[in-house]
Amino acid sequence: MKKNILTFFLLIFSVAIFNSQEVFDLASLENSIKNKEASVKGMKPGNEARIIWSNKYKEKQSPIAFVYLHGFGASGREGEPIMSMLSKKYDANVYLSRLKEHGLDRDDSFINLTPENYIASAKEALEIGKKIGKKVVIVSTSTGGTLSLKLASEDASVLGLVMYSPFIGLKNPAFKTILTPEGKAGFIKMNGSEIVKQKRPAEQAKYWSTKYHVNGYEALIKMLTSNMTLETFAKVKIPVFVGYYYKNEKEQDQVVSVAAILEMYSNLGTSFDKKKKVAFPEAGNHVIACDLRSNDWEGVYNETVSFIDQIILEKNNQYNFELQGHRGARGISPENTIQAFEKALKLGVNTLELDVVVSKDHKVVVSHEPWLNNDITLDVDGNRISRENAIAFNIYKNNYKNIKKYDVGSLGNSKFPEQEKVAAYKPLLSEVISFAEQKNANILYNVEIKSTPTDEKNGYQPSVKEFSDLVVNTLKKTKVSLNRIVIQSFDPRVLEYIHAIYPAYKLAFLTYKDDFKTNMKMLSFMPEIYSPYFLLLNKEEVKNIQKNNMRVIPWTVNKKQDMINLLEMGVDGLITDYPNIAIPLRK
Repeated sequence: MKKNILTFFLLIFSVAIFNSQEVFDLASLENSIKNKEASVKGMKPGNEARIIWSNKYKEKQSPIAFVYLHGFGASGREGEPIMSMLSKKYDANVYLSRLKEHGLDRDDSFINLTPENYIASAKEALEIGKKIGKKVVIVSTSTGGTLSLKLASEDASVLGLVMYSPFIGLKNPAFKTILTPEGKAGFIKMNGSEIVKQKRPAEQAKYWSTKYHVNGYEALIKMLTSNMTLETFAKVKIPVFVGYYYKNEKEQDQVVSVAAILEMYSNLGTSFDKKKKVAFPEAGNHVIACDLRSNDWEGVYNETVSFIDQIILEKNNQYNFELQGHRGARGISPENTIQAFEKALKLGVNTLELDVVVSKDHKVVVSHEPWLNNDITLDVDGNRISRENAIAFNIYKNNYKNIKKYDVGSLGNSKFPEQEKVAAYKPLLSEVISFAEQKNANILYNVEIKSTPTDEKNGYQPSVKEFSDLVVNTLKKTKVSLNRIVIQSFDPRVLEYIHAIYPAYKLAFLTYKDDFKTNMKMLSFMPEIYSPYFLLLNKEEVKNIQKNNMRVIPWTVNKKQDMINLLEMGVDGLITDYPNIAIPLRK
């Protein structure tokens, strides 16, 4: 008995010694970092490497740690406030690195940079990450992404990569000439000096370099070209998130090549289900994750958290909800086409959401507008139509045979860069239902009647009565049971008419502004579903709507974190352009 008690106390004592030793070692590590940074000549205030301790694991190893590798000429501030937010959310220690020759206010900044010491400083950052966390996720921007791929290709212990605008290929291939003596000399001659000066706004100049020695560019490009290879990409097999700025061919990242980023992504050794790429069209800057430069850093943070939760940490938050594929699956397939509905059916949506208008020969056509959309339409000769001609093409004044000639898929959609480009036409409602019934005899339909008083006045649609009657008669001919059909509209006149004449049909009220109480004053009855723009909702609003015996199905929710937020509020369903993103959230 005495021996057991003695053993117990020795065990407790040894654990206490170990824990105190860990605290001592990590405190020493932090002091070592501070002393090293303080000794660097020309260090700019706020550019020093530093550790962000989590409240729970101060000077102790956290279960997960983040290492931030900044871009060329940048500092750890480039990753803020996202890195601090990640520390708080995951109770994680964070190391904000300062890579070799960075963060300095010297005329010869980067003169001593080489590919070797550049990579070595990144490896040192990873080793510090391993000391402050049991598992390490590397977060990076631009050239930090170059380095993180290099590290992950050689070190299988890295838990995952989060890369913002990774530098994979040169935007201007001519810069490669700097690697030759002649090219370097020509660069210096053109610049007028070995020092390149870059003007920046005052606040950015505190954390990004304004002076670069030509040796720095030489080292950067040499490191890039020798390491960003198919061999390197194939060796990376861990979870990878890639975010980048791309809106269209004109509005996109002007610092690094987006095409090279996408090619790298496709050649990673990471399995398809463990990687994700996201374009941030509103970021407006190469630096997408910093509040000093990005217009959408919060969106970047939300997508980052979603990836970490779902893929890296494999948290499986799942909910019971109705998943509606908006215009089929507009994010990945041409909207309101057979191809989009087929994609949605294959993904496993509950409901096909679609829009309908009317042709001259009284056909119910699946289309979001009663005219052609010049952003996505090619004419019969394969030429893009002008905006003027698109608006002038009134579907209600054209027979369906003529409408069907236009290609609404081959051009793609710049708002949805992941959308498949494939020849497609505007189908009939009856055709869509016939196709879908062959694929899934239990699929639900949410048919939006695209009616407005203005379109009716200007001759783009028939009267509400004629429009509604045509849609209902088309639905009746399909023999689909009423419990699988919802008719929705923004136009209260449509809902009032169908409620009065066809009371057996379930209805959904679409809204884009104001709250539930205000909007319901437009109707004399309570429809089965209330479908507001998703940003109009909060938890109390959802509860209030449901108290009125109405289901809440907001539109159009395209980001996973937004989906999760709404599902946590208790909504009954989601309408999304990306059913592929929502599928893993559904039980």
